[in-house]
Amino acid sequence: MNKEPFQSNDIEGIVNKAKRKSVIRNVIISTISVLLIGALFLFINGQIVGKAYNKAVEANRLLFQISQPNIHIGGGTSDYGILSGTYNYNKYKLIEDRVVPWGNDVREFNALGHNHNSSAIAVYDETSVGETEENRHYYNTTNGQRTMQFYHPWFEYKTVHNDLELIQNAPDGAVMEVAVSFDQSYTVSEVQEFFNLKDKITWYRINEYNQDAKEQLQGLHSSGESASYVYGFNVEALKGEGDLVAQDEKDLVATLEELKETGNYGYLIEPLLENVTQNMNDGIILGVVVTGTKEELLKLKDEQHVRGISLGAVATEF
Repeated sequence: MNKEPFQSNDIEGIVNKAKRKSVIRNVIISTISVLLIGALFLFINGQIVGKAYNKAVEANRLLFQISQPNIHIGGGTSDYGILSGTYNYNKYKLIEDRVVPWGNDVREFNALGHNHNSSAIAVYDETSVGETEENRHYYNTTNGQRTMQFYHPWFEYKTVHNDLELIQNAPDGAVMEVAVSFDQSYTVSEVQEFFNLKDKITWYRINEYNQDAKEQLQGLHSSGESASYVYGFNVEALKGEGDLVAQDEKDLVATLEELKETGNYGYLIEPLLENVTQNMNDGIILGVVVTGTKEELLKLKDEQHVRGISLGAVATEF
């Protein structure tokens, strides 16, 4: 049996073949590793962002409990990014038994479940119309509905609206929301005692200003504060096993403390907590929102302690 001499090019072929196999093996291992690491990262990121989303949404729900009178949050969508995300939702007003769409908001949040500070100032979709202070009103740009205005008892205004005539001219069968501003601050129990339309109250407006700034804030104000920029709480809330329970000042403080614990909107909540606690002895209720028919709301002309009456959204018959 003849043996051919071992050639150097055979060695090169073997080496090259081994290199190719090694390269292929390394590519396969690297690809699998990248895929596994990527899948693991996506899983971990999804877990982190998912928990952060739930926390951010809960903080936003609590924020709506102390702001945005009569506005409720509807369904929405979310979008997860890398250790962050966004979510948006629909807003609507419930005027008696009728629904009025009120626009859409978008929030951004981080991996800690904190909504970005810029998100605290919602897209209010609001514009003012009127050439003079006497006839200037605010409107929601989504639906053209009026936005209520409130008047603080500390301030002087060029104009304080009394919209009873507008209520009188509303279409028959319509239901409306109205912001009622009081002449001074009161407690919830005092309001429930003197306010004849107490059964029509849906929201309490509170005094969010610091007593130490009272003198500094004095002066002539051009118009009332839009309902988009005041704070308060709903007259009722779901408690326990889903029962509607009347709320008072203690419930507001509990909501503020719960919101503070989420780490969200600290620059808003901490001053609010301080000011509410400070104002508690003098009463913190500066006004209310009521809803009803024209006939019911015209009874406001007989109410005492009322400084201003501002018409908001009007829902006509279906």
